[in-house]
Amino acid sequence: MDIDDRSDISNTGLLRSVIESLDLSSVEIDKITKLFENKHEELNELFSLNLYQILDAEKDDLLSEHYEVLAKFRERLFETWKTPLMRLDSLLYMCMEAVDELRQQHAGSPLLHTRKFNMATRLQARCVQVGNEISHLLHGGYADGAFARWRTLHETAATTKFICEGDEDLATRFFDFQNISRLKAANKYNEHNELEFDEFPAEQLTQFENDRKKILNKYELHFDKDFGWARKALGNNAAPKGSLRFTDVESFVGLSFLRNHFSFANQYVHAGIDSIGYKLGTSMSKKDLLLTGPSNEGLIEPIQCASLSLIHATTALIKAYPNEDSSIKISTLWLWHEVLKQEVVDADAALQVKGDAFS
Repeated sequence: MDIDDRSDISNTGLLRSVIESLDLSSVEIDKITKLFENKHEELNELFSLNLYQILDAEKDDLLSEHYEVLAKFRERLFETWKTPLMRLDSLLYMCMEAVDELRQQHAGSPLLHTRKFNMATRLQARCVQVGNEISHLLHGGYADGAFARWRTLHETAATTKFICEGDEDLATRFFDFQNISRLKAANKYNEHNELEFDEFPAEQLTQFENDRKKILNKYELHFDKDFGWARKALGNNAAPKGSLRFTDVESFVGLSFLRNHFSFANQYVHAGIDSIGYKLGTSMSKKDLLLTGPSNEGLIEPIQCASLSLIHATTALIKAYPNEDSSIKISTLWLWHEVLKQEVVDADAALQVKGDAFS
């Protein structure tokens, strides 16, 4: 059965329900039925237009009520999670100030134009941006979505730490590697451009190819493989040939202790069977329901993991470009995290009490 067949059945059912609701004679019913059979497409458009007009006229009232419900929910969520959420937001501000202060401190100096400084500060800034996205999802009650974004934050934080602890050559390799991936991405885009957007022109693809050849001639064998830019810095930890993996970088910078959390967060990124199974949003109530909106459960993991990743990235940046206040700043960040860990436990316990009371 194809889509058109299913559409005919659906519309026939609609027609029958309309006819049955009217006081019609058999002759009138026969006329209507024949009209439907002969004018199927026209009537289908008429029914669709009618339904569209009804929904369009009611959407403002419907959404007004929906937005009001969501606003009240967010108020209740914030009552419970206010303390750790505010601490996370404060941490984000501190991390933002750290990179801003560093760039202002070195404004006009030769350091500002080095590849390492440029890559390190841009990566740390992206950590802050992703952290703010996580915060926004947490305030809205989307713990699973926040944890999915933490996966990106973890990757970015590990890369930030790797670049910060490396030298100028590593940062240059990281920057140059875009010339390897750019051509592949452009060709794939043109090949699968089914929506018919503007394609990459031939002359631009030629330039990408020339840039790629130039970079490959600059570096050793296997540079064009996955994470080829990291191979030299990884040294004996790198596979002798073939592609490297993110786990190689993750382990090298000492963040593999978050591997299990990273693997767990993957289920909220991909569309595997696990993505419709266990959810942070129902982790406390353990309700078997089709969660399609926000929940005030499960915020512990994304809050704590986001805090850890932000601090690792920011401390790596501070250590790479230290000043007289660096040790104090780093100690403060870790103290902030220790207090946050207790605050999320307290908030979760308070939510559990409310849940018991309601039950």
